[in-house]
Amino acid sequence: MGDAAPRRKAADLKNPVIDPVVDPVIDTELDIVWLPVGVMRVPVYLSRGEGKATMKWSRITQMPLGPRIAGFVFAITVIPWGISPETQAHGDERAVEVGAQAADSTPKFSDAVVDKAESILKDKGLRRSGKVIQSIETAEISRVLATLGRKQRELRLVQQDWKKLADQQSAMRDELRRLNVQDGELNLQLANVAGVNTSANNRLVGLINATRAKMRLITEQKDQLQEQLAEKRKLVNQAEAEYADLVLAARADFRTLQDTIAMALQDEQVKIALKVMRANFDVPDDLTAPRVLSALDKRIERIEQEVFSESIALDVKGGSMYVNVVVGNKSARMVVDSGATLISLPAATAAELGVVVPPGARQLNLVMADGRTIPAFGVTLSRVRVGEFEAEDVDAAILDPSALNAEPLLGMSFLGNFKFTLDRDEKTLHIIRVKAE
Repeated sequence: MGDAAPRRKAADLKNPVIDPVVDPVIDTELDIVWLPVGVMRVPVYLSRGEGKATMKWSRITQMPLGPRIAGFVFAITVIPWGISPETQAHGDERAVEVGAQAADSTPKFSDAVVDKAESILKDKGLRRSGKVIQSIETAEISRVLATLGRKQRELRLVQQDWKKLADQQSAMRDELRRLNVQDGELNLQLANVAGVNTSANNRLVGLINATRAKMRLITEQKDQLQEQLAEKRKLVNQAEAEYADLVLAARADFRTLQDTIAMALQDEQVKIALKVMRANFDVPDDLTAPRVLSALDKRIERIEQEVFSESIALDVKGGSMYVNVVVGNKSARMVVDSGATLISLPAATAAELGVVVPPGARQLNLVMADGRTIPAFGVTLSRVRVGEFEAEDVDAAILDPSALNAEPLLGMSFLGNFKFTLDRDEKTLHIIRVKAE
């Protein structure tokens, strides 16, 4: 406290003796108004310009004047002089408020009590850092999160390798489409000169043969690349699954720790220890387990945003699991078949989806579940989506119209782009993809 004024006579409230002082506790410039209370002079602390006053007897014990009655606190409104009614009203409200706050103040505890409180918290896996209560049991979760950083870098490299091959395959598809269009145009020109211009006819036949030879070569290269791409996709799926499992494990450990802290905060000894921390260090009085772990929770949430997962409901009938599949902008109901290499579409389903067999499409022979071999044509679906998961340039087969009873199948040419799990008991298709960028 700053130097107080010597004892001065103050006959009444209308002509008080006022001494300015800067209170080092609240770092505020105040006026000390010395008021008569019986035979005593009582200092009233008045903030300049607010018309408020509070008396705190515990502070009076530190001053040369006033009663030494520690712990008794009350508020008093001083009859203001020379201030507006608005300021006076504000001062009246603040006097009560400040007095109430002073009345609620808690005395500081000794160092020995603080040490005991810290020991109680430590036994429950808690500690104080400044005004914050923290958990000391987050080391294992933090270790997992640190591991995720390394796993993310490894996953990014695997994804980049896969994408490089996928881009090459996409370029080959584009070239095949271009050559297919070129083949059609050359055949149209050939029809126009047939029997009319032998030289032009021979030249066009040569161009057509060269175009088709190039198409066969690119198709062979694309098929070889498809095998490499499938192997890379397996590596990506494995890396994504490991990453997602670590994220899920971190969240599970977090929930367990949060439950443990919630139980600890209900312990009576911990409650007493926290009262000590509130009194001495202004620790919040509304402490909860989520608040203790809020920083860690936010770290995990940021990582979880990289993992996309969805459980898609399946319709199970006759031992088959059905799901709605969007091809382009149209939907079809398909059987989820992880044993099928391709998406296979009966001719009628392909027509409903607007998928047509292009000229020069590759001819396939598909072995059905019942052992039949059915001719089909290879096509590429520009976009296929199940739930929120989408893949582009997906290989598919359009079955010959003779396959009357065949059902459309959602095969590995789509499913292989993701880490997925089929749960027959829960009737769900669970799909995961990790964005490691």
